[in-house]
Amino acid sequence: MNRRLAVLRSVGIVTVSTYIEYALGLLMSVWIARSLGPADFGRYAFTIWLCGWLIVCSNHALTTSSTKFIAEADGMGDPHLGSHLAARFSRIQTVSSAIVIALFVAVACVVRPSEWEGSLLPVMALVVVAVVAKANYAMLVAIGKGQERFEPEAIATVIGGVVGMLLVLAAMLIHAGLVSFVALFTLACLLLNVINRLAYRHYCRPYAAGAIPPTVAKRVNRHLRLTAGLVLMGSFRAGTIEVFLLTTFTGSVAVGYFAIAGTLTRGAVQLFSVGLTSTLLPYMAKTFGESGTARAARFLSEATRFYWAVGVAIAGLGIVTTPEIVRLMYGTRYVDAIPAIEATLVLGGLLLIGNGIAAFQTVVDRQDDRIRIAVVALVANLVLGVALVPPLGLAGAVLTYAGTRIVEMALAIHYLRKATSGALPIAAMSRLFAVGLVATLAAWAATAATPSRLGFLVGAATFVALYVPGSLLVRYWTTDDVQLMTGLGRRLGPPGRVLVRVLHAIHPPVAKASP
Repeated sequence: MNRRLAVLRSVGIVTVSTYIEYALGLLMSVWIARSLGPADFGRYAFTIWLCGWLIVCSNHALTTSSTKFIAEADGMGDPHLGSHLAARFSRIQTVSSAIVIALFVAVACVVRPSEWEGSLLPVMALVVVAVVAKANYAMLVAIGKGQERFEPEAIATVIGGVVGMLLVLAAMLIHAGLVSFVALFTLACLLLNVINRLAYRHYCRPYAAGAIPPTVAKRVNRHLRLTAGLVLMGSFRAGTIEVFLLTTFTGSVAVGYFAIAGTLTRGAVQLFSVGLTSTLLPYMAKTFGESGTARAARFLSEATRFYWAVGVAIAGLGIVTTPEIVRLMYGTRYVDAIPAIEATLVLGGLLLIGNGIAAFQTVVDRQDDRIRIAVVALVANLVLGVALVPPLGLAGAVLTYAGTRIVEMALAIHYLRKATSGALPIAAMSRLFAVGLVATLAAWAATAATPSRLGFLVGAATFVALYVPGSLLVRYWTTDDVQLMTGLGRRLGPPGRVLVRVLHAIHPPVAKASP
């Protein structure tokens, strides 16, 4: 239980900061979209997407590997090894970023992207600075997570988000153009880097170069090679092919719509699950270092229950609330993006459990399985993209994204079953899906029956009112989960004690764990 409470504390730190970051980021996205219009917003989205892709290429396996091996070293009681590993990963990241930036500059000078016509050199310079700053920031965050310190990232995202919001608001009021908004994005990346470095010095252990045992070095090198290939392949199927084909065959407006769908989906997923996602890998790796594969598999089973509960909620609420939320936030110019947003929200929610499976495969050194999955998914992404995007445009991009994710999930479950048993509580997940389906239908009916543009709030409340108690009635949560909820409720004073009584009325303390 102490470990569960420690995880919960870290989840709370990350979740609160992410809620603030997401709220500010969403507000900035809306302001930029309204200020630039669909065409220029599509060009802006292309630039931000390119920065993200270059950051992934710069860091490839380094963030995942550093978190895993530093946490594992702590689990084995050897923090000095973690320090030496951090120093090595940091050196590799510096070299990697330099290579990626050099290749980007060379290619951009030859290709000269049409989205930057008339502003090629300024935008290139801004992209270079943004990528170097954000990639280095992500590396230091990963090292901190390996030490189970999540405060630096939380502080940086909150302070950086507030400053960024104020700058974007000022730019919108003076009707700034595309290059100005890209410059603000670059400034935000620099600010994140600086604040995180200051916080890291306060909260985290310093690292220094030192000897790494040959057996560990061999595992690290193998993990780096496999994970680097995996991440780089993944960077091509994470919307990259769809964006490239949309840019080529459809235009920047469709790119903007696809970007909004991706932004809102990632935002919803982060809003509900980022705390667990950010803390899962280091805690699972530490558990693996302490107790081996069997305990890590149990950790996965627990994480999967929470992921599935959150994912079903995202899917149901996405269907109910998306149409009016898009109209309220982005205006009528972006209504054509609504079907794409609904589809990606449902898909992103129901496939959220893949985060836990990927973390487990990483921790127990099953990167070979992830490589196989990535190769097949990349081929599927390319085939579907070429077949669907040119004739169907935005709808084809959404179908390509959906087909690729489904193929990836099916293979992930297949290889998970080969590696361990009992990691996915299928029976309990099926019961909760039925509850979510009923709650979604009732919420949709409530929204349709409410004669107001704010009717989606009634629908959302209806969904929650049915879904939360329904999950308890069908015995989705285990006895340990209810005990944890009870312990937290008792710390919340009179409201918490009321919650505890409700929990015990629906789910008695003597209830046995779900299968």
